[in-house]
Amino acid sequence: MEENISTIPCFVADNSFLASYLLQNEEYSEQAESDIKNLMLSNGQIYVPQIFWFEIGNVLLCNSRPNKKTGIPRITKTELMDNKYDLGLLPIYTDLQPDEEIQTRIFTYAEEYGLTYYDAAYLELASRHNLPLKTYDEDLKAAYEKMKSL
Repeated sequence: MEENISTIPCFVADNSFLASYLLQNEEYSEQAESDIKNLMLSNGQIYVPQIFWFEIGNVLLCNSRPNKKTGIPRITKTELMDNKYDLGLLPIYTDLQPDEEIQTRIFTYAEEYGLTYYDAAYLELASRHNLPLKTYDEDLKAAYEKMKSL
């Protein structure tokens, strides 16, 4: 019996969502952990644009460097490597290089919703695949909610 693909949970996740999960952000990590656990138990898929890997890499790297005020990093080098390993275990699909049509839609969304170009890439990906968008970025969340209501 073939599995109905529409029953497989999938979502687009931005850097704020997955960084919260990895870095155990007290305010958000419980919801992120629940969403990811449910997704993995159902053999689901997380979609990201290519820019995601640069964003998450930068977040992890910056959090492993000494804080300018305290001199203490948020995570150790060992925790950095553990986070990179955990990230590799997640069922993440990286979208292909955007063609001209996709780039134009990203630019349009960025202008229409007042987003950065890279945040608009998440919105475009969610829209193109008709998937929920998981984010803790308030501007991106507002743009997604506005887009869904149209």
